[in-house]
Amino acid sequence: MLNSGEHDELIFQFEKDNKGIGRTDKEEKSNWSKGVIYQDGNVNDLFKIYRMGYAYGKCYQRLEML
Repeated sequence: MLNSGEHDELIFQFEKDNKGIGRTDKEEKSNWSKGVIYQDGNVNDLFKIYRMGYAYGKCYQRLEML
């Protein structure tokens, strides 16, 4: 998911949902695979939690379809 358009959409939605929470300057994409998306560590941690919630929601939705 990290190098997909879905990840870019998730970043866009995170920033839209969380305006004003801190700096949203991004690191170089080469650092993203290490879990470092944002230069602000607090914002980065919040995004990781947001992303985990998104992944959980997708898994739950798939299970409901079974």
